[in-house]
Amino acid sequence: MEKKLKLRYKDSTVEVKIPQENFLYAIKPEDTPGLKDEREAIIQSLKEPVSAPSLSQQVKKGMKVVIIGDDITRPTPRERMFPVILDELNKAGIPDKDITVLISLGTHRYMTHEEIEECFGKEVVERVKVVNHEWKDKDNLVNIGSTPSGIPIEVNKLAWEADFLIATGNIVPHCLAGYGGGGKAIQPGICSWETTGRTHLIPMEDDTFLNLVGDTENRVRLEMEKVAELVGLNFIVNVVLNDKKEIVSVASGDQVKAHREGVKVARRVYECEIQGLADIVVVSAYPADIDCWQGIKPLSYAQQGVKEKGTVILLGSFPDGISPTHPEMEEYAHKSYRELKRLIKENKFDDLVCASILLQHAKVMEHSEVICVSEGLSFEEKEKLGFRHADTLEEALEMALKRQGKNAKIGVIDHGGDVLPKLR
Repeated sequence: MEKKLKLRYKDSTVEVKIPQENFLYAIKPEDTPGLKDEREAIIQSLKEPVSAPSLSQQVKKGMKVVIIGDDITRPTPRERMFPVILDELNKAGIPDKDITVLISLGTHRYMTHEEIEECFGKEVVERVKVVNHEWKDKDNLVNIGSTPSGIPIEVNKLAWEADFLIATGNIVPHCLAGYGGGGKAIQPGICSWETTGRTHLIPMEDDTFLNLVGDTENRVRLEMEKVAELVGLNFIVNVVLNDKKEIVSVASGDQVKAHREGVKVARRVYECEIQGLADIVVVSAYPADIDCWQGIKPLSYAQQGVKEKGTVILLGSFPDGISPTHPEMEEYAHKSYRELKRLIKENKFDDLVCASILLQHAKVMEHSEVICVSEGLSFEEKEKLGFRHADTLEEALEMALKRQGKNAKIGVIDHGGDVLPKLR
């Protein structure tokens, strides 16, 4: 007998068949109902935020407002959130001409006009100016000093000069920040590659790259929030989504306290209990599947559900390849964790952000074998990353069972870019 399961791949699903005697667990986001009236829930959240006065009490006529929105790599329903926020700002005396939307790219590629319109909606693009955080251009950045731990802060000039700064986002598990959302919209969202790189290298001090996901009080998250505080983040509007991209909760207000309230809901949706560690884990990278850079997230979360020296089968479309903006990822991915640390300490890396992701990748590869099923990566690219190639899930499972043994236990993770396995 076989257990047939569906896994998200691009805009559709693919089926995976697991022999009943090998099956251990299958997890995906908790089936949580969406809100009956999303618009009203957002309005109420703006009127009654967490640990902060209402939005209308905080903004004043004449202020220049910047709203940070995340990019195409995130499923945040910007087209449904932003019109509500704009309307509330209008009611409080802030006209559309005094509002700018800044896309928090971090060090991702710039979005095209078509992508911006698709992500934010035609109404938003027609009402207010929507611009990329052009992190490659030093003229768009301003140095405002350093964090108490010595990390230099270079931030987008538009955000720094705003009279009122709002950050939006989606709260899901994150490999370094514990959970996404909150102050993460500032760092790495709208900072320089150096600020981001230095922050992302914090786990190198104690080799904790695979242990930070789900921990909202870890050093990376706290450093990000310190940067957001120093930049002057005034207000957040964060949502938690179900697997249908429906909003199940809205958390607005103070960047730390509102974020933590949102995380309480997110934990119930995304942290999924498993009864044991599997020998083989099949994981769908969706929605972190635009490139393999994003695919490091589901790959690292899957390590929480697989035995040491087990096998992870990574399913992801990765249409943008390994990474359009970090070529050193491909060049150095074959190196060991120890060697990468040495190169970083000897200042051999120009791209510190890439260095941090390479370290995380190396930790994953030390813990498990990876077989990759992806039409977006060539055989050669998979080889450079240390992945074994398979054309189909069936072929990948055959390869994994040959390595792990015919009695190997198999776990399956759908929506792996969001889901965090938690051992019972």
